[in-house]
Amino acid sequence: MSMLEGLEGQGLLLLGSLAVTCFLELQQLLLLALCCLLYILSRNGWMRLKLRYAAVPAFSQIPPCPSRPPFRPTSQLPVRQESKVPVQPPTFQSEGFSAQVSELLEVITPSEASEHVAKELAAYTQTIIQEMLSGASVEGFANADVLRGTAFGVAVPEIDLVVSADPDCLEQQLQGRLSKGGIPKTRMDARKMQKSAIRACTDLLVAAGGFKFRRSAFRCEEPKVTLMGPSTMSVSGQGIPVEFSVNCATPGCHAALVAASGEIDVRSRGLILLVRRWSKDRGVCHVARGHLPPYGWTLLAIFFLQVKKLLPPMTGMKSGSDYTVQTGHMSDCQTGPSESATVGCLFSSFIGFYRQIDLRQEVVSLRRGERSCPKPQAVDDPEVLHPSVQIEDPFDPGRNFGAGLSPEGLQRLHEELVRADAILAAGEEALLSEILEPWAPPEKHATCSADAGVELAGRQSLF
Repeated sequence: MSMLEGLEGQGLLLLGSLAVTCFLELQQLLLLALCCLLYILSRNGWMRLKLRYAAVPAFSQIPPCPSRPPFRPTSQLPVRQESKVPVQPPTFQSEGFSAQVSELLEVITPSEASEHVAKELAAYTQTIIQEMLSGASVEGFANADVLRGTAFGVAVPEIDLVVSADPDCLEQQLQGRLSKGGIPKTRMDARKMQKSAIRACTDLLVAAGGFKFRRSAFRCEEPKVTLMGPSTMSVSGQGIPVEFSVNCATPGCHAALVAASGEIDVRSRGLILLVRRWSKDRGVCHVARGHLPPYGWTLLAIFFLQVKKLLPPMTGMKSGSDYTVQTGHMSDCQTGPSESATVGCLFSSFIGFYRQIDLRQEVVSLRRGERSCPKPQAVDDPEVLHPSVQIEDPFDPGRNFGAGLSPEGLQRLHEELVRADAILAAGEEALLSEILEPWAPPEKHATCSADAGVELAGRQSLF
């Protein structure tokens, strides 16, 4: 029935009703008129509703919404992209591999000016953060000379800003912030609270502090964000990239281990700097790509020196925001020709050492400071098919910094060790610029991940 026919039928019904009402009383007429009016309104409303949804398919015919696939670490290698300002390998004035290493260390070793910049950034950040987190403190760590721009400075920043705040106070402040947004007050676990604190602090630093957000890494074991510091606090006029975190222990642990190792053997500090720089330039320290973190490379360098009897066993202790390292007996250390070996020679031995051993069968433990027997594995152990790398944290023995190393990351690590070992086979004739040539994805891969984490369009020189 069309709408016009429906209205004509309703009109005839109304005329018939009026003819009958001639014999009714006034109250009955009013009641009848009200009933007729309600009938007409309900009839018209039903017809409109029917026409409106006539073209809507049945619920069973509606295609289901595509479900979001679960997150899986990507195994695709990024593709090489053309850069308007390609990264150039470093150049050196010295001749000989050891002399070139010494020249590089003079450039990348953290200077007093770098330490001063890190402290200034920490103090400036603390004044802003305390507007939201009263009683919180910020500490800055400079892992290299930040006043010399590096091509991968944004990919792996050399300054860490760590906020230290009481967990109870932190939760109270964040619950108040969440309640203002209409979110019910519920007790958060430590990791969610850490992420919420980083988000809140990042919003405040960007809005009121002049920082610029670059990217976040919340799926890593230690959530953090990469920020660009205010340009007014940089000598070059460009912001200094920093890694920002809340209640993160790794930067403090790294600084304590480097200081303790340097007091025993000054060459250890240079070796750690060189190893971290090599892993950074060759693209094997990006956690998002399934590689070892920079702190993991620090542990590998110290363990190598312990195996060579140049450093004693080390045990870390953490008390609040203070980190201390206890060392073993120095009588176990070697006193021989290795004492006169240069940092360049130690780096060559470092590459050869990890080139020959299988990390999947080792337990890197600074507490023991020596190689152990192969890890016992049961027959039905799933790690037999995919064994993991065990790199123990001396400050927390239950923490493994090799757990995030993917099979693809382990393969890349092995490829870089083989490449470096082949170059270093020339001895003093080897070129450090070739060792530190910035890594670029091969051209044969046709797909690229948007969050590759390595910015090849950086500054023209590595320093």
